[in-house]
Amino acid sequence: MKIEQFIKHNLPAFDEEPASGHYERWQAKRGKQRRRTKIFLISRIAAAACITAVITITVFSYAPAPGMPEETALFCEDAPDMKNCYFDQMNAVAAQIREIAETRDSMDSQDVMIEMENLLLAGDDLEPELPEELPEEATKAILAGYYRHHLESLQSLAEQFKNSTI
Repeated sequence: MKIEQFIKHNLPAFDEEPASGHYERWQAKRGKQRRRTKIFLISRIAAAACITAVITITVFSYAPAPGMPEETALFCEDAPDMKNCYFDQMNAVAAQIREIAETRDSMDSQDVMIEMENLLLAGDDLEPELPEELPEEATKAILAGYYRHHLESLQSLAEQFKNSTI
């Protein structure tokens, strides 16, 4: 049935006044829908702001640390398995720390070894926490920054331990 035929056929129904209280019920229903829409919109904006903040912080903290050659950071971030690349680098630094610790017999060595183990173990806890909705590139940037930070921390720990400032 075409719209014009429907209107002609039901024209008397359009002339009738709505039932008493119809306008008030309609306004109340409309108000509830607006509140739901506002809450939904605010929650979406908040989520987008959080994701944008994380991505921005990651992008602006991209520069490698002074002790880490830029080629290493770029190599790992372009590697097919970025996580394992960083973990290989971290394990190499950990091996250096272990060699230094073998030559020393002190409580400081034990503290350094505990800190080193904590940094190595902490590398696995971020990936499951990231939202699945994040684009792949943003996820990669966040993880790269996270792994790079752990590698830089290990390198700093090794350098301080080597120079006996710990």
